[in-house]
Amino acid sequence: MQFNEVTLNDKALFNSYLQGRKRNLITYCFSSFYLWREWDPYSWAIVEDALVVKSNYKNLDTICVPISADDQAVLRATEAMIKAYQQENKEFIISEVSADDLLFYEKYWPGRFVAEDYLDGANYIYLQSDLAHLPGKKFDGKRNQINRFKRNYPEYKLLPITKDLVNGCKEELNIWMGRHDANDFELQQEYQGSLDALDHLDELDCEGAALLIGDKVCAFTIGEPLNDDTYCIHIEKGDINIPGVYQAINCFYAREYTEGYQYINRAEDMGSAGLRKAKTSYNPCRLEHKYYLRLSHD
Repeated sequence: MQFNEVTLNDKALFNSYLQGRKRNLITYCFSSFYLWREWDPYSWAIVEDALVVKSNYKNLDTICVPISADDQAVLRATEAMIKAYQQENKEFIISEVSADDLLFYEKYWPGRFVAEDYLDGANYIYLQSDLAHLPGKKFDGKRNQINRFKRNYPEYKLLPITKDLVNGCKEELNIWMGRHDANDFELQQEYQGSLDALDHLDELDCEGAALLIGDKVCAFTIGEPLNDDTYCIHIEKGDINIPGVYQAINCFYAREYTEGYQYINRAEDMGSAGLRKAKTSYNPCRLEHKYYLRLSHD
């Protein structure tokens, strides 16, 4: 069974499978598989008429839920991968499993798997109207930060990321990276994924916006539709020395680029206490949990 590295040339093939079934986890869009392919070494193959993506995050060898609109193809692919792992005397684990996926497998194969909740990977889901308009007392602090930003920098502007702005975004990205440990592997991969997103925005079918003060980029965001009711944010970077800059880019982008969607998925916190605090402070309407599935031995 030959598995291949993920390249830009695979986008059309991935999308032909991904569009067949609604997914709520940010993992299940081509941009995620491509941008984070070094962080989580993904590889793929077509198995039993389904797209199977293997993951090796932190050296844990797993497969993502096989991707197909056909339930039976998903089941056949899962069965084929179980046999392949057993032949190699490897533990079989399915990762990137949503609550809907749990119900799917339990429907067809009751009791075959044991689920483990991967709390650090839960996706934060927000109401689009909350992030775009910050209504009510629970968002008083956010609105105050944005108002401070507007007072201090009345010349600010939000512009779509075009080729003319890519270098300015990269300069801001370099400043962001300069504040962190350059030897941190995960930050290195986040930096590289952000560079790739800026370099291949159009090819990935992503869009982005940059927040400028004068002619200098002080923050930028990159995202795309995840499904028919959810927009996802892949990357958001800003200059922490500018008060309110993150609150501003978050709100302005949601208002200008995500209208028409009910939800915004802002990915996981990866177990970072700082990220968890920041994401929780925006009052998510729910967490989209991730699970690992292992074969039951009962």
